[in-house]
Amino acid sequence: MLPVGSPATGDDFVDRERETVFILNTITNDHVMLVAPRRFGKTSIMRKIERDLASKHQPCVFLEVESVNSPGEFITDLVTALVECEGASVKARISSALGRAFALVQENIDEIETPAFRAKLRSRLRAEFSDDWHEKAKKVDEIFAGLTGPVCIILDEFPVAIQNMEEDDARKFLQWFRRLRQVSPNVRFIVGGSVSIDHVVYHIGGTPVINDFRRVAVGGFSEDVALSVVERVFQGEGWEYSPEIGRAVLDCVGEPYIPYFLMIVLSGLKEEADISGGVPSPALVVRVYNRRILGSEGRHYFEHYSRRLQTTYSGQEAKAARAILSRVSLAESLPTGIAYEIFRQSTGSGSEDAFLALLAQLNHDFYVASETPGELRFYSKMLRDWWRIYHAGTW
Repeated sequence: MLPVGSPATGDDFVDRERETVFILNTITNDHVMLVAPRRFGKTSIMRKIERDLASKHQPCVFLEVESVNSPGEFITDLVTALVECEGASVKARISSALGRAFALVQENIDEIETPAFRAKLRSRLRAEFSDDWHEKAKKVDEIFAGLTGPVCIILDEFPVAIQNMEEDDARKFLQWFRRLRQVSPNVRFIVGGSVSIDHVVYHIGGTPVINDFRRVAVGGFSEDVALSVVERVFQGEGWEYSPEIGRAVLDCVGEPYIPYFLMIVLSGLKEEADISGGVPSPALVVRVYNRRILGSEGRHYFEHYSRRLQTTYSGQEAKAARAILSRVSLAESLPTGIAYEIFRQSTGSGSEDAFLALLAQLNHDFYVASETPGELRFYSKMLRDWWRIYHAGTW
């Protein structure tokens, strides 16, 4: 059974070859920012990039930075990860650069491979960057500028790390991080996360601090790939597959065929079949969708999308966003003129700029789409169904 919510690896990794090849080609010259909402497969793609680079013996560092709360923690994790980077040639280059920057490394260069040394290094770096990190970060610039061969650094949940920082630190950090990229000709960064980085930096450093990244959008599966995933899962479970049942699963998810939502339906079908002993059929798919997934026991799959409004939007933004989404969930689409009136009533503001900024944010975060000019609709049919049931009457 393919995983629900966990990064797909090995044989479970499907239909991301195009994105993977494009990213591998792009990092020859540019840094990459993966743009997609939560559970679209960004981490799976990042891990695939890591494996592909490792197979080519090209140094690659993967860092999950969601728990990072300060620039000092980020720098500590980054430098320590470089020390742990696989590959003798890159270790030599990094060790030499570290030795020039930090006396601890120079004094213990023969121990750099040992876990005890790395623990000592991490502890010393945390102390080093606990205060006046901005001035001391120039040492890190020296390390990166001294790398003479290609190194790829992948940062997962990068926007969350920025959100975790104090605003002044976050502003200085984004400016420093841009400078680091500029002085590091042989380093390429790939960043991504489940929170829109545009929204995070808008009120901190502005988009110029990230405009050197090449954006790569991660979409849902195409219809033929989504059907092949359903068929593959059926075969793995020993169920009889038919085009009709594949179509029933896709009709529940709706376009775009988001991998996470697809796995929710298939997981619910498996649970129902295991409990009842029933044979999967189009009728059972619909029943599972309406009762198990959109029912109370399936709320945990979607609550993040509601909570995120409170955690990443300001109070007035969250109130207006919730009201607009509630109204959009009741119709196939909503004219932007009506959405503006909802915004005005919710916030008491008639600012068109603030309204358009909110719509752009809802679009960046993949709540809504505007395929038809002047009209809004939910980006995901499944999310729209859930929102209509649990939130349409709350505004």
